[in-house]
Amino acid sequence: MPEQAPENGKIKVKLICPLFPVMEKEADSVLLPGLEGDILILPERAPLFLPLRPGRMIIYNKGEEPISYLLSRGVCEIRRNLCPVLAWGGREDKIDARMIAEQLEMAGKGLETSKSGIAKREVISRIEFFKLVLKELHYEPQPLDMKEKGKRKRFDPSALGIESKNKK
Repeated sequence: MPEQAPENGKIKVKLICPLFPVMEKEADSVLLPGLEGDILILPERAPLFLPLRPGRMIIYNKGEEPISYLLSRGVCEIRRNLCPVLAWGGREDKIDARMIAEQLEMAGKGLETSKSGIAKREVISRIEFFKLVLKELHYEPQPLDMKEKGKRKRFDPSALGIESKNKK
């Protein structure tokens, strides 16, 4: 069954990373970082396929503070008040820059060991996103605690402020 668009004059925005969904929210409008410049998406907009550059997606709702997400390069297909965004991303005020720095280091090692072209492209996209996040957050690298270093072997969504469904 196809996904249902909201009928309340809002846009359903979804941020979907390559490994997991990040968020789903209804919005009055959404500002997206298109390749040719930022574009404001309003309800009832004509269908549009939009390549995205790294930048900020900002979700606006009347009477609420705007919510900012940092995005990697990606794509968005706007149709029938649905706005799925396929990109690496995380809510800017929830991102843990220190964990992102650790994830960047691990991704670099993962790139060295990746054998397939698809796996390498996925790791490169993650590395680009991690570098963007650290730049936008003006993060100064700190020496890693040797006790912590090496504990995490896979990507940790909590670095982006995303609650893991596996945590109890």
